[in-house]
Amino acid sequence: MSAVLAAAAMGAFTFGADAPAAAHARMQAVEIAAEVRSYRIPAGSVGMALARIAEQNGVQMVFLAGLTRNVKTVGLTGDYTLGAALDQLLAGTGLSYRLADNQRDVFIILAENDRGTMNDASGAESLPPIDVGAERKERPRGAPAPGAASGPGDRYTGYKAENASSAMKMDTPLLKTPVSVQVVTRQLMDDQQAISVKDAIVTNVSGVQTTPNFVEAYKIRGFQNVGNFYKNGLMEYRMRYLDTANIQSIEVLKGPAAILYGRVEPGGLIDLVTKRPMETPYYSVQQQNGSYGMTRTSLDATGPLTADHSILYRFNGEFYHTYSYRDFVVDQNLFLAPTLSFHPIEQFRANIDFEYQHRTWVDDYPVLPAIGSYPAPIPISRYLQAPLLTTTSPHQYDKRRIAYDWTYDFFPGWSLTNRLSYTTFDDSQANVFGGTINQATGVLTRSLTNTTVSGGFREFDFATNVDLKGKFSTGPFEHNALIGFDYLRTAMPTYWNMTPAIGSINIYAPNYWTLDKPYSTPNFIGQAQKWTGVYGQDLISFLDDTVHVLLGGRYDWAETSSNKNTTYLGSLTTYTTVYNAAFSPRVGLVYQPAPWLSFYGNFTRSFGTNNTTTLGYPLPPQKGEQLEGGVKAELLDKRITATLAYYDLTKTNVPTPDPNNSANTLVIGKARSQGLEFDLTGRVDDNWSIIANYTHDDVRTVQGAPTYNPATLITTQVAVAGYKLPASPRNYGNLWVKYEADGQFRGLSLGGGVTVVESSLGDNANSFILPGYALLNGMVAYTTKIEDFTVTAQLNVKNITDTIYYPTSSNRTTIQTGTPRTFLGSLRVEF
Repeated sequence: MSAVLAAAAMGAFTFGADAPAAAHARMQAVEIAAEVRSYRIPAGSVGMALARIAEQNGVQMVFLAGLTRNVKTVGLTGDYTLGAALDQLLAGTGLSYRLADNQRDVFIILAENDRGTMNDASGAESLPPIDVGAERKERPRGAPAPGAASGPGDRYTGYKAENASSAMKMDTPLLKTPVSVQVVTRQLMDDQQAISVKDAIVTNVSGVQTTPNFVEAYKIRGFQNVGNFYKNGLMEYRMRYLDTANIQSIEVLKGPAAILYGRVEPGGLIDLVTKRPMETPYYSVQQQNGSYGMTRTSLDATGPLTADHSILYRFNGEFYHTYSYRDFVVDQNLFLAPTLSFHPIEQFRANIDFEYQHRTWVDDYPVLPAIGSYPAPIPISRYLQAPLLTTTSPHQYDKRRIAYDWTYDFFPGWSLTNRLSYTTFDDSQANVFGGTINQATGVLTRSLTNTTVSGGFREFDFATNVDLKGKFSTGPFEHNALIGFDYLRTAMPTYWNMTPAIGSINIYAPNYWTLDKPYSTPNFIGQAQKWTGVYGQDLISFLDDTVHVLLGGRYDWAETSSNKNTTYLGSLTTYTTVYNAAFSPRVGLVYQPAPWLSFYGNFTRSFGTNNTTTLGYPLPPQKGEQLEGGVKAELLDKRITATLAYYDLTKTNVPTPDPNNSANTLVIGKARSQGLEFDLTGRVDDNWSIIANYTHDDVRTVQGAPTYNPATLITTQVAVAGYKLPASPRNYGNLWVKYEADGQFRGLSLGGGVTVVESSLGDNANSFILPGYALLNGMVAYTTKIEDFTVTAQLNVKNITDTIYYPTSSNRTTIQTGTPRTFLGSLRVEF
């Protein structure tokens, strides 16, 4: 019956067409069918997925509604022709398609298990098939089509992303988004064997650098973003040691994001998008081994738990162990991440995530001093902490996280989403800090922060939000609106630590066997924060969808409590609480003179976090403000995305040391970051993929200490107006190119890249230089099929020339060393 209706529909639309017009229409259909487009369609209803394909291609779908009722698809991600997209989307559904043409449109006809002729008793004339699914070149053995197919386990995602939900909290095409956002895909992480989040985002995204800190922290557009990590849209407060084992992509949103995410740093935020269960069963086991005794075993498994595919599962896990190029340092990590997905009806879908992490390591906080105007001329392997303490009391970190998110499409174009996460972690550590360095003798004074002897501390983090999204029209204006609420609460109940001065060490001839006493008068500390916010935004499109105006605002209420006492009883009762409230607006404009090109601009203001002084009392919150403008383009048939952005970003209430009291911190500062960023990602053709970026950034103090003594500037490290912020190079960039062979060498992939960083000044006093450097990296991989298994062997070499470099610092005794040449081999089996 469905075939009869399909044929009748085709006949009706072609009746009466003269031969030349019909031929012209057929040619147009062939052109549409041959065009490669990018898709990012989640798993779910076939009907909704087909509607997305129809909208992107400007075609109409003709089918009986009953054919797609309760039929699910695994989704579609990547670059496809129309026919290849339909082949992938309909695989395993029992449905097929034919293409028909007329003078106006291309109609897609669905018929159950029918890819043959459509002649029947009705007399409708069958149309010749159009071969739209053929690939132009052979692909690597066991690999999907170029850059296109989501492939086994969603690994083959290409380097280019179409959308980034973090920018707008909506699935908005990047060219219609009036902010700068970059995405690191799963395929790029796999090609570079990026085990940590740092490996994945530093160099692959413009404007992102490392910075010394005990928690996961980076600089984005010159400003440190401690605590600005999000996972699936919820903050991971003060997270540590993030792994990519269960990460599908990483989105880096540039500039203030306070309107949607609350009290974040103005440079930007990082959102980790986790892997989701799939309907097609998939299993992967990977073994990696590398330099310094590194070994890592990881597992990825997914598939349905019920026959109707309404409940799916995914499990990611890893065990990691390595030594280091640094003396005494060892690192071990166990990570387990099961996930469940529920899709009982077409309109509702939910995910539940669990995570457990246990990490043990000998601390390697960067303690390397400057001698004269450069880092000390000592081996980068030299350990200047206290190994008798750090090896006998290694750092212990235990994390447990449970989270969920669900979305209900209660009306066409309207949905309600709720997310929630609860995280606890236990942390114990013994960290040594550098104090002052005798420039003539090389004797370094040190101090210790020790929570290990107290059994460590525990932190609790709770976050949730609700988003109502909808699309509607008012006259010539199309609206894409969002109203939301979020809440975050963190609590670190009273813990105690000791900060004794320990023995000094000669950096040229260290004596590691001095027994330092890790005890002193304890400090009892407690901290808590509560943030509540409401927000709304509307992306208004008009003038034939060429102009997009973003209007939005947010209001925050925040409480920050902190204490510091020398008696346990006092720590339970004496808290200082600061209350803050602020409004944060965001305005943006996008003009698209062509579908592949857009110009954008935005003005954004942010309301940042409180800081805590070393005296234990909260400081006023930081605030940020940004003006940004740029251009975005999709080139080479939308295979490549390019973004050029100019920004002028200021940050106020910057903490700075008190020159009259080393135990105190002042809030008198203002800093400015002004620069240019360029990012290019995607696939040049069937064989070549590319990642390229460049950053030009001037980051300096605008308003510093009102009075300071130049003679003591090095020791006090006071911020001075006009001085550069530490480790802020003016120019840096990265290029990574990958080649996938064809013909008799199909299955072979080669990749290589270079990272170039200009020299920078290493401290607030601008008293020493971090030399510039260039790093060369490379990879070779081979994929083949062995019976029903896809096997990939891969080798990555980082810092091929074994360059000595210093990627970041914060003062004259806290300089981070760069990793020397390393080899990392991998064998992955997928089935």
